[in-house]
Amino acid sequence: MTRTDEADLEPTAPEPPSKGRKGLAIGPFTLFLITAVALAAAGLVLWIGARSSNSGAVKVTDALDNLQGASLVPDGTTAAQVGDAAPDVTLDLLDGDSTRLSAFKGRPVVLNFWSSTCVPCLKEMPDIEQVWKSHDGKVAVVGVDVTDTEAAGRQMVAKTGVTYPNGRDPGADVFAAFSGTALPRTVFIDADGTIVAVHNGALTASEINTILSDHDLVG
Repeated sequence: MTRTDEADLEPTAPEPPSKGRKGLAIGPFTLFLITAVALAAAGLVLWIGARSSNSGAVKVTDALDNLQGASLVPDGTTAAQVGDAAPDVTLDLLDGDSTRLSAFKGRPVVLNFWSSTCVPCLKEMPDIEQVWKSHDGKVAVVGVDVTDTEAAGRQMVAKTGVTYPNGRDPGADVFAAFSGTALPRTVFIDADGTIVAVHNGALTASEINTILSDHDLVG
């Protein structure tokens, strides 16, 4: 056999794989990390989508899907809207008393829905207290704590230092009766008991007084 023949029989080194054909091995731990990051990103998107950027209101519609919110609305009717008579709901107050909304008839009412987990609500409540005190009883102010435990509601009232009456709405029944979709939600009711304005999102004392004036609820 010639040297040339021997060379022809020697094994040649394999060609390195091309970059385009290079594979990526993904182990179980790596796959777990990728899945976790994807789920976290999806959760962040849902959280952002559940907030109203232009008003500071937090949407709670999805959270109310399983609550019996329509129980205070008579059969065959819809929840109250602007222009409707305000439902004469009963509220169990955080101070242990109870009242009906009709007890405030003859005065305009600022009805504010809130929750202890709602940051805009926390920010807004001192301003509502300011409105409550500035009108010296001529404007009724009533807060409604939506879906909280009684302890959480009491803690929120103590934290904000508000003194106007606050009722409990653990099943979001009252909230639904007033067509609630987001917190904080403030409903303005005239002295005759008609809903004249609704606002989703935090309000300042000045903004509340402007709405009261614009709808001739104060002199």
